[in-house]
Amino acid sequence: LRAGSRRLETALELARLDALAAAGPDAPALARAVTGSQRGSLPALIILVRHGESEGNADHTLYRSKPDNLIELTDEGSAQARVAGRRVRAIVGPRRCAFVVSPFERTLQTARNLRLAFDAGQITRASIEPLIREQEFGNLQGDDFARFRREQQRVGRFWYRFPTGESGADVYSRTRAWWDGDVLRLNTRPGVPPVDALIVVTHGLTMRLILMQLFGWSPNTFGTVWNADHCDCYVLRRDDASPGVSPYRLDDELGDAPRSSINLGVTFNDGAPPQTLLLHDYLSVPAPRTTNAELVKLLLAAQHGLDATTIDQIDFFAGRAGYGAGVPPPRKYR
Repeated sequence: LRAGSRRLETALELARLDALAAAGPDAPALARAVTGSQRGSLPALIILVRHGESEGNADHTLYRSKPDNLIELTDEGSAQARVAGRRVRAIVGPRRCAFVVSPFERTLQTARNLRLAFDAGQITRASIEPLIREQEFGNLQGDDFARFRREQQRVGRFWYRFPTGESGADVYSRTRAWWDGDVLRLNTRPGVPPVDALIVVTHGLTMRLILMQLFGWSPNTFGTVWNADHCDCYVLRRDDASPGVSPYRLDDELGDAPRSSINLGVTFNDGAPPQTLLLHDYLSVPAPRTTNAELVKLLLAAQHGLDATTIDQIDFFAGRAGYGAGVPPPRKYR
């Protein structure tokens, strides 16, 4: 049946392309109509939930003796998940829901606890999706992992690939494949009832990378975003006024707001020495963020008790590691 469904979907896609080709000069208008129909079929809410506190969070040495995928929730993590379930149920109300869950034990246990808050029959489908699993860190049992972590800090979390493991960019690629292949087609599969809310139970890094591909964050911006707390919820609300094939915006009134901070190099025009200052809530700066220096000056002034008119220049890449001791970084115009 699954193979037959796939063949039908392929046939429908080929028919769509044939229709666009036959439309000739009217193809752009037809393409917009098709895209609009697809957008309208998307669930009204997508809620990303991080797992509860795990054994590995409570005892980091456990990774030396237990595989990462088998790490379970602590009692505190189970309690957090039950509270999160009531919270998510209040957000979605009576909407029909689908669950998509990472196959790691801690996310499966979190999802089981979340489901306790839902009415019978409200969850119309649930699936396990390996594409949204935790980043593969490679061999966690050896003594070299601390060194790998230091190398990651130097290279950058998005770019550094653990030996026998993955980089953040690798996880980005598979979360993007999952979003484009499954989320955008969630309510268009023949014979499958549509849902109004999708609940995704996954991991902190995976959540950030889902937001990165959805909102077009640069690797530099991704590096400023903090990990979600245990059982934090990021609520994505469909906004049909938004452009693109994924018209979602973060609703930080219903859900949690991702936190972000960045070290900025600051020079002054009043003779004060240059400083490196931490800017909180970096995501509040409209993209492209590095072109909004005047707003950043105002935010730095408010956060650090400065006079914004005394700030001369902002170096958005001052906190970037990668240069050896005593080697000055190049002047950056980016």
